[in-house]
Amino acid sequence: MSTQAAGADWSPSTPSHLPASVPAPLPAPPTAPGLAERLRGVLLRDTNIVVASVIANNLLRAVSSMILTRLLVPEVFGISGVIASLQFTVALASDLGFQAFVVRQKDGDRKAFLDTVWTVSFLRSLLLAAVLAAIAVPASHALGRPELAAAIAASGLVFAVDGLASVSLLSALRHRQILRLSTLEIAALVVQIAASALLAWAWGNYWAILGGMLVGSTVKAVLSYAMFGQGLHRFTLEAGTLRQLWSFARYVTGSSLIYLLVTQCDKLVLAKLMPLDHFGFYVLAGNLASAPLGFAANYASRVLYPAYARLWHEEAPDLRAQFYARRRVPSMLYALATGGIIGSAPLVIGVLYDPRYAQAALYLQILCISSLLALPSNAANESLTATGRVRATLEASIAKLAWLASAGTAGYLVWGQFGLVLAVGLMEGSALAIKWLRMHQAHLLDLREEALFLVAGAAGAATGFATDAVLAPVLLH
Repeated sequence: MSTQAAGADWSPSTPSHLPASVPAPLPAPPTAPGLAERLRGVLLRDTNIVVASVIANNLLRAVSSMILTRLLVPEVFGISGVIASLQFTVALASDLGFQAFVVRQKDGDRKAFLDTVWTVSFLRSLLLAAVLAAIAVPASHALGRPELAAAIAASGLVFAVDGLASVSLLSALRHRQILRLSTLEIAALVVQIAASALLAWAWGNYWAILGGMLVGSTVKAVLSYAMFGQGLHRFTLEAGTLRQLWSFARYVTGSSLIYLLVTQCDKLVLAKLMPLDHFGFYVLAGNLASAPLGFAANYASRVLYPAYARLWHEEAPDLRAQFYARRRVPSMLYALATGGIIGSAPLVIGVLYDPRYAQAALYLQILCISSLLALPSNAANESLTATGRVRATLEASIAKLAWLASAGTAGYLVWGQFGLVLAVGLMEGSALAIKWLRMHQAHLLDLREEALFLVAGAAGAATGFATDAVLAPVLLH
């Protein structure tokens, strides 16, 4: 009922001391939010928080590199890379998808449920620490660096400390506490960087980086309880939750194993086939092409997935329209920006590096095709997972592996190393095709929306090419 109607009609709610001919007083009109309030609302939007946190994270890591490279010798970073690769491998090989599992469960706030998830996560962390300790000696000898055995074994402590953290880090997304979660992560990273720098100044070796990681993980674990107030967890293994977790995780684990193969095999093969300088161009281009992926991954998992899961639980009408409405504007901006990198790659490489690295531009353009397709692919994945179609993640990973094996081989036979790189750059398209098929079957696919995204990417690429044509002669010569 409008305010005017409420004031004109007599009802039992009219104060009894007023005569019937006197209308009830009109309620005060709502006060329009001020500029500061509107600005605060814009800044605290989930998407903007994700963008700000990704930028802050990248800036902090850049600062960390600048500091540590002045305190440590280059060999230390080689050691760090080897150990990080081993950690990544064992972690991904046992991925159970805890975050997605907690967010999508209808009873995801029950104490017994959360305690069971925490217990399984903690046991997994102990297992990972034990695996690294067990493989430390053989792995170090296989790498021809037996002196790394102690560092590899000790790096498992990071997993053990991470396992102590509260599952509030997982359920935070369920309650849209993205700002608090991002603040926690940035705070822990700042402490880790400070600790690493201090230890690097004192020790001057790899143990400084490992010590900083342990300090950062400890701070993160403590803050996970202090900032969310969820209380300590109890060791619990609820049978029903375990069955649900296994039913959910079996596809996630299989997908992660295949993802591990997909993300590592191209580097291993190209490192063997390419001259070292060309492989260096490829690695450099891969690092630059991964810059947009930080937003694509965090936006899909931290903003879209909780929203999609909530809409699914509430049985909202016309899920397809609502799913696309929530991602439309950020997706268009992402497509324009990533397409812009594709078009302006020679300018980007020329501005950042000297002429010796000019050949990296072509690799950057090719690899950014997958970066462009990553956002619609991730968004599709979250919509399918939120509606219970977890198997699509595994199917998409299998499609990537099959594409890399077939198209990569054919590309190499026809065009050599360039053909293999091209297959890698187009790999995300195979996964997106599978997800679109599953979305169509679930009545969630809108090809017009997907086409608009691709058109925006093409427009961004055209703008990038034009920018390169205009600015490159001025800035690079």
